[in-house]
Amino acid sequence: MFRDRLGNIIEILNKQLVNMICAEEGIVPTTGVMDGTTIRALASRHRLVNIETLLKRRESLQAAIEAAADSVAEVDQPNWMAATPGGRLEQANRYDQAKLILEGRIQENAKKPKDKRLKESHVKVSVSEPEAPLGRDKEKVFCALYTPQFMVEPSSFLILSYDVFDRATDTGTLPPMIDHTQEIVGGKLKKAIVDSSYVTVLDLQACQQRNIELIGPVQENSFTKRKKQAHTQSKQIARDQFHWLSTEQTYVCPQGHPLDYRGKQRKRRRGDQYVIEHRYHCSPRHCKGCPLASQCVRDPNKGRTIKRLEGQDLLDQQRKKMEDEEVKAEYKKRSGVIERTFGDVKGNREFRRFRSRGIARAKTQIGILVIAQNILTAHRLKKIRLKQAEDKT
Repeated sequence: MFRDRLGNIIEILNKQLVNMICAEEGIVPTTGVMDGTTIRALASRHRLVNIETLLKRRESLQAAIEAAADSVAEVDQPNWMAATPGGRLEQANRYDQAKLILEGRIQENAKKPKDKRLKESHVKVSVSEPEAPLGRDKEKVFCALYTPQFMVEPSSFLILSYDVFDRATDTGTLPPMIDHTQEIVGGKLKKAIVDSSYVTVLDLQACQQRNIELIGPVQENSFTKRKKQAHTQSKQIARDQFHWLSTEQTYVCPQGHPLDYRGKQRKRRRGDQYVIEHRYHCSPRHCKGCPLASQCVRDPNKGRTIKRLEGQDLLDQQRKKMEDEEVKAEYKKRSGVIERTFGDVKGNREFRRFRSRGIARAKTQIGILVIAQNILTAHRLKKIRLKQAEDKT
């Protein structure tokens, strides 16, 4: 198949094209604007199955395959089953793959907190496109999809790098995209402009290790948002009002009382990655009779507990940096650059669904699209350069 043959060289072609355009137009790719978008996979959103249905269908498929091998007369087959023996063999292989992927999703689901955990019967997979995760696309339709990521040079709109991830969100895509971009541009990237979904403790630590400046607001997870809403509704003093003493490695409450360290706990984030959460406690003897008790603690007899992530300094520094007017002005460029790129993909190229199955072919399709867009970008930049030369003469 054409996409399979091209898949081995498409990234090499894109790297050569990017470097050629940069050399001809004098582009130094020190800054990249990154974002992702969801694209529907080649699969029906109405034919998702759970583990029970999958196992029953796999059993029926095996029985039909064995009956054909023994030249036994076929019974009426369900409409989901392939009509020919060869089609059933291919379908059985796809069901085997779907079973492995679904079992992995069930294990991942079991590790989630109770409030985010689905019933096992609600964990599903697409049997026609098992690799594609399930989620909501930009039209809020629940379906099988992939998430392409682009790193775009903001002054020229040149797509420096791309990738396709088998996940329904942008979480965890920043470090591999930075590494991929650096490999293409020869380590010239110094700054990445992103939205809040890429600015977490893990992402900031990854950028620090790579000497990359990250421009973007800090992500507030759902738990933090709920806590802030609770503080607002109850007028409870937020953690921000507790002063952190970096030398003593502890907090001081608004009334000047130091908090006692009460240990740490691992909090799971993405995949097998964890963050460390430290807990600090203000003794009830300080909370009882405190003039701020009604605004600070629900039960003065239990005291107040404050939690702090390991790497919280990076988040605090990022929040402070994003208050700078120059940084705000630079961040404003992000939407104009990345939304124009995605608008070209989905609008002008009419690319809203992958046209072949499997993440390998999905990457090839995106690679072809990126090369086409970069060729058009090179043509536009050349016209601008020639026009400027004519105006000078």
